[in-house]
Amino acid sequence: MEIDIIAYTAEQFAALSEEQLLKVQEAQLEKNRLMGKLTKNLQDEKDNLIKNGMFTSGIFELMQAEMTAACNQEVEMLRQGLLFYLHYSAKTDVGGAPYTVDYALSDTERFNIVKAYYETAYTDGKERFNAFVADSVAKSYLGELYAPLYHYFLDLSKA
Repeated sequence: MEIDIIAYTAEQFAALSEEQLLKVQEAQLEKNRLMGKLTKNLQDEKDNLIKNGMFTSGIFELMQAEMTAACNQEVEMLRQGLLFYLHYSAKTDVGGAPYTVDYALSDTERFNIVKAYYETAYTDGKERFNAFVADSVAKSYLGELYAPLYHYFLDLSKA
């Protein structure tokens, strides 16, 4: 099963407990169920409009946009709930973090603090990347934003 409800790296998934992995799997299955239901409902509405000779009237596009938006909103609420659970069920060992660890900050502020620290502390891209990967606090502190920063530092280490 492909996990696309959250953007975690393989390392982040490996660090999750069995209970956390089950929650991720449950959320992914629920997302897949919602998307399947949307597809079926859209096909049913399309078939009804075709049967009634109204498919070309633009009604389907409106229905499709409305139904898709509602489904996407449900999926986003599911995703946010999962991220909240993962964030607060994680073991937060902040000892040894070389940057400010404040969970009251927004995700973007945390991302910027960690990114700024590694950019100023390490001038060599490979050193920076290796230090970032070794940082066990960053994985739980950044949550879903760990993956983009991981790939950013990885790209810079290759330059």
